[in-house]
Amino acid sequence: MLTPLHQYSLGDAANADAVLTALSDQFLIRSEAETALSRIYHDSFDWRLYLSGSVLYSKKDGRKKVLVWVPDGSEDAAETLTVSQGVPKFFWDMPQGPLRGKLAQLIEMRALLPQVEVKGRVRQFKVLDGEEKTVLRFSIESYASRMPGVGEFRELDQRIVLLPVRGYNSISKRVSRILTKQMGLRPLAEGLLQAALTAIDRKPADYSSKLDFQFAPEDSAGSVARRIHLHLLDTMERNLPGTCANLDSEFLHDLRVAVRRARSALTQIKGVFNQEAVNAYNPRLSWIGQITGPSRDMDVYLLDYDLYRSSLPERFQADLDPLKEFLLAHRKSAYRSMTTQLKSKEFRSFLDEWRGFLNNSPVRHEGASAAELPVKMVADKRIYRIYKRVLGEGAEINDSSPATAFHELRKSCKKLRYLIEFFQSLYTSEQIQPLIKALKVLLDNLGAFQDTEVQANKLREFAHQMVKEAQVPADTLLAMGMLVDGLLRRQQEARKDFHSCFEVFSGKENRKEFKAIFSRYSGGIKNKQN
Repeated sequence: MLTPLHQYSLGDAANADAVLTALSDQFLIRSEAETALSRIYHDSFDWRLYLSGSVLYSKKDGRKKVLVWVPDGSEDAAETLTVSQGVPKFFWDMPQGPLRGKLAQLIEMRALLPQVEVKGRVRQFKVLDGEEKTVLRFSIESYASRMPGVGEFRELDQRIVLLPVRGYNSISKRVSRILTKQMGLRPLAEGLLQAALTAIDRKPADYSSKLDFQFAPEDSAGSVARRIHLHLLDTMERNLPGTCANLDSEFLHDLRVAVRRARSALTQIKGVFNQEAVNAYNPRLSWIGQITGPSRDMDVYLLDYDLYRSSLPERFQADLDPLKEFLLAHRKSAYRSMTTQLKSKEFRSFLDEWRGFLNNSPVRHEGASAAELPVKMVADKRIYRIYKRVLGEGAEINDSSPATAFHELRKSCKKLRYLIEFFQSLYTSEQIQPLIKALKVLLDNLGAFQDTEVQANKLREFAHQMVKEAQVPADTLLAMGMLVDGLLRRQQEARKDFHSCFEVFSGKENRKEFKAIFSRYSGGIKNKQN
């Protein structure tokens, strides 16, 4: 199928018949094939394929299924894969080939999920000139959609799709004028996937873990804080089913990031809630981090396993395989324990109480001194204060500083990053993006330092645990020792790179920009904040 040149909404079958009659009055129309269409569109939970400009769908081919990847909306460049055991969940479940390679780049560790099921009928026609040469093709298409395998199909508006023939653009333009001027048809900008989702009250890209708040400088800090927390709570709840069902590792990752952001917002946006509320809810958010931590640890080591393996000399790589078996077994146990707690009455009660507080508690509250202040005032003050803390902590680090100094600086940098992410709509992109970029470089360095240390220590723990639980080959322990050695070398490299990364972040130009953007209220706010 060629890329549609133009497509128009027909509404119902009566309009389709009227269009065929109108076109037949002016052109020689010949009917071609009529085909039935049935497909299920697949994408990741966060719509990575759609956002890349491509679609993936499965269709039946006899007793087998064919997976079709369409890049940039062009069926001409489609990649196909015949699958006999159903649609693969992850790209690594596919055989080696072009489609696996494309999906590996686009969806990475995310699972392919069925998003919408479509059935339809496509009637194809061609327009002939006086010599009976084909000068235009078009199709009249009728579709219905539903949630995959669930419920009744809902009808979509019929559409007519014009398909160009090279060298006869004037004909397609003439037909377009008839459809729009004479017949009053509405051009369709959306493709079949978008229309199918709209019919079931969904839309593509309806989830993203990225923050995209839009605040006005004069909005009250209290109302802004509640909007931030409600968004983060929504993110937690949207990722909860996928986490408990163990669909892929990113559900748990996004849930944990939302929790960390919520804890940072609760403790770093000062004075918008009374301290009693902060003291009540912060430990419970921390509890979620604790019960989900072991599962996330197993996910991280399994996601990195291929990198670990490939970092070893080839002759030692197979020696590491018992580690993967250990990780898989302990991941299963960790997820089982975590899921029990995420489904508990205690967890559900917390979510309900937290949402109730955010929705019902008044902004004006005893002990919430900054709740009614303009959010720009509060944001400037908090960002600049944390920025100065980062400068002070970073300046104290030297070649003999303990690892804890790097860890504390990283925590402060994360607080700064979260604050900037929450409030970036209050500033211009030209102001904020260079600062975010410089902070990211520093955070990447600090992350490399801390993560390699944590991973090295954890691998040592795993080695001891593997020995305790069962006999483990000596070669596996030696291979794990090689991994630990490599990680510690990378940690030392990160330590050496720290000063150059920090100098960029704390340089004269950055200091000047931070001061110009955020220091207006650094001397204090009338309603004093801690």
